[in-house]
Amino acid sequence: MNEFPFPFYGAGEAKYYMWAEVHVRFEREPSSYQRSAIESSCPGPLQDTIDWADGRQLMVASGLFLHGALARAYPAKPGDEDYLGDDGWFYAAHSRVERFNSAIESWLAYANDHCPVMVAYRQEDSDSGGTQFSRWHEWSVTQLPRLMSDLEPILAKSIATRQQTHATHMVRGIMSMARRARAKAAPTPGGWPRL
Repeated sequence: MNEFPFPFYGAGEAKYYMWAEVHVRFEREPSSYQRSAIESSCPGPLQDTIDWADGRQLMVASGLFLHGALARAYPAKPGDEDYLGDDGWFYAAHSRVERFNSAIESWLAYANDHCPVMVAYRQEDSDSGGTQFSRWHEWSVTQLPRLMSDLEPILAKSIATRQQTHATHMVRGIMSMARRARAKAAPTPGGWPRL
């Protein structure tokens, strides 16, 4: 049995600059009860925007002042202080950010218990120093070939309608992460999809 319940691109210790967002595509459309449970259990800092689209696509996001929301939502470890950066922005203590990252992973597992998750995605914020990817992310990259039959139609629809959606943004982000991973490592058995 696999130790990871579904692919999560961007899993690991993420750093954030101003905001955060997480995209989730479910295997099927959740019921209204399931949607309610998933929304209400979402980490507080990501409840500024909760947007369902296409029945099974969910995007949750913080406002522009994520670090203030983290400071209000999560206690810091003793000796780990919030600080002002050289850019004048407020930054939450590292331990608060770690708790937020952990809360995202716990929430995704909870959501998956309510309605099976096909794939989740969190964009890497290069302005903040990026993400220290975990084994979950690394495993997820190897799962791309099996996801392509579900992801390619999202891009095809976007091209046909000339509309950028949350699902399109997620798929493009996943493809970009896979390209970067491929550039760093040799292909896995079974090969890589053409990107």
